[in-house]
Amino acid sequence: MKSKQSRTFVVKPLLAAMALSGSAYSLQAVAQEATVVDETMVVVASRAAKAISDIPGTVWYVDGQQIEQEYRGGKNLGEILAAAVPSLDVSSQGRTNYGQNLRGRAMLVMIDGVSLNSSRSISRQLDSIDPFNIARIEVLSGATSIYGAGATGGVINIVTKQADSGELQFESYISTTSGLNSSDDFDYKLAQSISGGDDRIKGRASVVYGETRGYYDADGDIVVPDITQGSLQYNEMVDVMGSLTITPSETKTINLLAQYYSSQQDSPYGIYFGEDLAGAPKNITGNDPDTSLIDVRKGFESDRQGGTERVMLNASYHDAEFLSHELIMQASYRSEELSFIPFIYGTYLAASEQTTDVLSFRAALLKSFGRLTLTYGLDSYIDKLESNQVIFDPQTSYASGGLVNRTMATIGRYPETEVSSVAGFVQAGFDITDDWTVEGGYRYQYMDNKVDDFVSAGIQQQIALGQGSSADAVPGGETDYNIGLFNLGTIYRFTPQSQVWANFSQGFDLSDPAKYYGTGTYGAADASGHYPLTASVNVNDSKMKGIKTNSYEIGYRMQDDALSLQAALYYSQSDKTVKFDKKTLNVNVLDDKKRIYGAEAMASYWLSDQLQAGVNGHIVKSEQQNSDGDWEKMSIRYASSSKAGAWLGWYENDYALKLQNQTLFDLTDDADGKIDGYSVFDLVGTVQLPIGSLGFGIQNLLDKDYSTVWGQRARGWYTYYAPAEVFDYKGRGRTYTLNYQVQF
Repeated sequence: MKSKQSRTFVVKPLLAAMALSGSAYSLQAVAQEATVVDETMVVVASRAAKAISDIPGTVWYVDGQQIEQEYRGGKNLGEILAAAVPSLDVSSQGRTNYGQNLRGRAMLVMIDGVSLNSSRSISRQLDSIDPFNIARIEVLSGATSIYGAGATGGVINIVTKQADSGELQFESYISTTSGLNSSDDFDYKLAQSISGGDDRIKGRASVVYGETRGYYDADGDIVVPDITQGSLQYNEMVDVMGSLTITPSETKTINLLAQYYSSQQDSPYGIYFGEDLAGAPKNITGNDPDTSLIDVRKGFESDRQGGTERVMLNASYHDAEFLSHELIMQASYRSEELSFIPFIYGTYLAASEQTTDVLSFRAALLKSFGRLTLTYGLDSYIDKLESNQVIFDPQTSYASGGLVNRTMATIGRYPETEVSSVAGFVQAGFDITDDWTVEGGYRYQYMDNKVDDFVSAGIQQQIALGQGSSADAVPGGETDYNIGLFNLGTIYRFTPQSQVWANFSQGFDLSDPAKYYGTGTYGAADASGHYPLTASVNVNDSKMKGIKTNSYEIGYRMQDDALSLQAALYYSQSDKTVKFDKKTLNVNVLDDKKRIYGAEAMASYWLSDQLQAGVNGHIVKSEQQNSDGDWEKMSIRYASSSKAGAWLGWYENDYALKLQNQTLFDLTDDADGKIDGYSVFDLVGTVQLPIGSLGFGIQNLLDKDYSTVWGQRARGWYTYYAPAEVFDYKGRGRTYTLNYQVQF
């Protein structure tokens, strides 16, 4: 019997989900339950729960069973999402998700509606939560005006697990992963949760602890440490989460969430640059770099390594009958500290760190007037950034070839910034007929940037190295923005299981103010060692330009007894382009237009009662307009590659097995840049035991030797500082995962 789901698109049908979760249901019981599933509700496309079949846009719903299946097979959050969402780029397999775009553009990532994006755009939103604590993930592809700044590529909303009954429940999990290369090639994870309560109050508490060791490529060599954004080798992870659901009455609900997340690296491996860093460009020897000296070695020690530490608090309130409206309110606080591994700057090494504090409040009111539904409300937040950079003692670094790094001085890395925003919005939906709906809305957002006075980081570095004593500060200041965003869409339902839609929506991005301001041109130091400021980019005299994106799409989805299908064509164009200076790593906002267009699709089919096959894919083209008005390929440092995937799964009552593939296609640009594609196979499965279940997986089944997308991008970004081989972050070779889970 095949699973039946009406008026929805779910990534994995219920029959496979129940088999993989180790349920004791029979196939007949699963099919009977599936027939009563009518709607899958998500909040990612609006501020309230809404059926996917009523949304004029591309929505991907990754349910808890699919997350568990991939997680128990050895995948992390970025890899799970890349396999489930066609238009999301493949994972970096490291700490960063920079360049893991959604429809070729930056994405907004949320946990229970709390944004993980910040004004200083460090791409670690997916290094934020362990999948053990995730109930489901909702993804909206394409720019959206619903959430304002930062959502030009789409929105990912991670929904955490909550207590689902009043009975006391426990879940225990233990897992190991290894490539069997050495004693260092061994990862493990332990997790435990407890939940329960009564009709008025329910709660869940959990703790996850994991350690990863060395990553080895297909040749059995240790993977080059990522000195740019940081890898997850030799990493310790802790995810502690607690939640409460309070129901004061039948119409009112209060949800509280607290999370502490820590992911810290302590690696014994580093990159050896030769004595006196002679293998690096701009070394102190005055000779051409001898790149043959560069090697990956044990003996690495540093006062600062890469890490993520975050505290998040969230409180939401829902009242179904508030002055004849439905009221939704949310208040949250997020504080995070992000640190980096030592990076080589020619004659010395340094490592930066930033601290971000974000306080936000959101409120929405919903009202139905027959065929008309109205949603309106406001959003606001305050985002504060502080940052610093540790300069390591050069003599210690020289003597060890960069392997041993001890703090000599701490300087400022970027100016302190405060970005505040308040926005009002209104969305309306009207049912022209029972099958045809039109909806649209408008969002007005006011943003204010405050930037402190700041001595350029390069000058601070010279002073810390004894090449000066003081310097003029680049003046700070304040500037503001007024942004209006519009959306309009329509959806037509041929049947309850089949819909077609068209949609237009605007998005907005404000580039990293910390990387834009606080830089200046300085003259030579005078006799007292003071550097005079001769020119600067400051806030009041040079307002950073915002970037607006117009996004268009048409799409179709259907779900019947055996076949699931969703496909969309899209086109997006922005009026400006962001470029990074490879020497300073600061940003510039250019008036060059950028356009990205393509198609994404996924289809699955039940070949028999137990056998399911599926395919997905994303074709994407990224182009930029040059000074002559012609369109040319965007640099591989920014552009997304097309990709495809396929799977074949067998599901029985007591076991499940799934073979899957993900293929990345070659990408080139007009400057002879290239990203080499690759194809990787994985095998995952579960076996139900008398008590609990056994999960297993083989990642990179064919032991493919390849460089990750981030490793290939990093070669283009950072070769000013070191040879390309230093940044060649390779994919992990064949690895085996085995785990045990029990719920009681």
